[in-house]
Amino acid sequence: MLIGSDKLASQTNDLIFVKHFTKKNKVVLRVLPKNKTSFDETTAKAIEVVRYDNINGVLTNSIVIEDLLRSFHIADTLNWMKLFRKDKDKAGFIYSMLYPTNTNEKLAADEKTKFEKMTFDMMLLSCDLDRDIANACGLYLADSSISNSKKYTYKIAMYTNSMSATTNQLLSLDIDASQLSTNKNITDLKGKSKKRVCTINWQAANYNSDYSGYNIYRSTDNVNFKKVNRSPVILLSTQFEKNKRYIHYGDTMREANKKYYYHIKGINFFGEEGDASNVFTTISITDVTSIPFIDSAKVIQNKMVKLKWRMEDDKETTLPKKYILMRSDKDNGVYKTIYESSTNLNYSDRSPGQLNFYRVAAVLINDDTLFSYSRFANIIDTIAPASPKDLKAIVDKKGIVTISWTKSKESDLQGYKLFKSNRLNDEFVQINNKFITDSFTTDKLNLKTLSKKIYYKIAASDNNFNASALSEAIEVKRPDTIPPQAPILVSVSQKTNCIEVRYILSNSDDVNKEILFKKKIDEIEFKDYYTFDPKDSTGIILDTLVEPGQTYEYQLRSSDEDKNISYSRSLDVLFETGFRKKINDITFTVDRTSKKIDLTWKYDEKNVEKYVIYRSKKDEIPTIVKTLEGNTLQFTDKTVNMGNVYEYRIKAAMANGAESIISSPVTVEY
Repeated sequence: MLIGSDKLASQTNDLIFVKHFTKKNKVVLRVLPKNKTSFDETTAKAIEVVRYDNINGVLTNSIVIEDLLRSFHIADTLNWMKLFRKDKDKAGFIYSMLYPTNTNEKLAADEKTKFEKMTFDMMLLSCDLDRDIANACGLYLADSSISNSKKYTYKIAMYTNSMSATTNQLLSLDIDASQLSTNKNITDLKGKSKKRVCTINWQAANYNSDYSGYNIYRSTDNVNFKKVNRSPVILLSTQFEKNKRYIHYGDTMREANKKYYYHIKGINFFGEEGDASNVFTTISITDVTSIPFIDSAKVIQNKMVKLKWRMEDDKETTLPKKYILMRSDKDNGVYKTIYESSTNLNYSDRSPGQLNFYRVAAVLINDDTLFSYSRFANIIDTIAPASPKDLKAIVDKKGIVTISWTKSKESDLQGYKLFKSNRLNDEFVQINNKFITDSFTTDKLNLKTLSKKIYYKIAASDNNFNASALSEAIEVKRPDTIPPQAPILVSVSQKTNCIEVRYILSNSDDVNKEILFKKKIDEIEFKDYYTFDPKDSTGIILDTLVEPGQTYEYQLRSSDEDKNISYSRSLDVLFETGFRKKINDITFTVDRTSKKIDLTWKYDEKNVEKYVIYRSKKDEIPTIVKTLEGNTLQFTDKTVNMGNVYEYRIKAAMANGAESIISSPVTVEY
């Protein structure tokens, strides 16, 4: 990653950008002209680079790092010859670009402009990939006199003209030398190989801001890597692939059946390589031109299949690293592995199905897989399927029976036969003329018969018409749609402490449940009160869970096994004893200042019309002092005198004339 900030001077800078890379004891600068005109102007006039110590924004200690930053002069034979010896083609291109001849004068104006732009772009790319070329073009500067504990400001200015000592500032660059720059890690190197060519690829577009090109490295031991490309590899796109993101690079692996390792290194804009990417590993293999071939597939004693195989070209039989034998019951079905080996080329299949299709896969050293054509072997089936299990049956009131069972596991199953009988010990007769192909079926029962039960059995049959033994029988009860005889509710009457219910239960033989229902007269739904025992014949129930003043309604219900229901008539009765429970929860407070006694009480009986308050002095006969409305639960007595002991009693009177038992006395000292 390139770290730094370009701060423009007060005047507008339309000429250059500057990138930097901070290293240990070194800062590297790259000048990036905005276009060919900018490059020509800065080259002609030269650039001055001055460094300042930056202490909290105060610039001190100016040092001229480069007083004339520009491309090598045309007559600088010493430096140009060094570049020509290193790479004459590249150096020759840069030299001709910097100092062109008149050969371009014959081009039309627009063609000349296009040519100059193309050569300028190629020059910048060359500078990105080669530090010496960037230096020759005056676009590279290394400052090795820094301290990594300081902050600096570099001021870049251009001379007014080639003969002047005055400059115009272009931009300034603030650098914290303690923050070392890093190159982005390349982690997505992938590849594939075919025969002896390995093609690696990576998403170079993700690294465009970090790298201008790449070098490819190869190893056979994952330790010693050597570069395989002569020139840096770059991401190039055409007008037809403007969104191109990947670089693909092909390399020939010279040795067959050998493991190769590849990694790449990006070249940053300062001509330096980044760290190695992740490693891609592959294997070069000897060309295999044939496919596996099953020599024979013999059926032995109608029980097993013996197979042999090889490669069609016998000389290639030893090249795959292993063979896999697969089997399916259909030629185009799903094949499952039944055997694999790297050396053994025969196998006896001791558990074949009836229909067997075999294929052999040859797995090469690079994990490419070659498949044989299928080979068929047939086992004549004489074994009947297993008898069906887990029969279940459901019948509705219309007599429709749904019979289900666990589906058989045989692969050659043709279907099922359904058998029926009116008696368990009679002969079962098949009732379907076509095989049932699912694991359920239906049947319609005759409901107009005296026979209450029917029995079913199932048999399975395979494609060779081998039939299984009949399954276990399942019993089905014919549905009953007639409700039982209705029970009789004879009478309901009040007794001293209960209500007496007299009844006669149903006489039907198939009754399985009889219930006495009860509800208060103001309730909507009946509730279960008592479930009768089948042997219960007393004819009388005494209901003690009753409250005085409440009217109760009763009804009987009888039901059979098929949930047919019959009801008795309903009868109601008022349970009234004339008395209600006494009031027990009475409290009082004494207020001698206000000369009063306050009584409060709680009472949960309903339909209270009034409360009668009795008072007496101790050992005297109580008399009525106040009668209150039935919704009042408190009384204040202001007719009291100091030094007396009073006893209070309360009685509730109901709207129907019933009364509660008078409460126990509450003694109050005043």
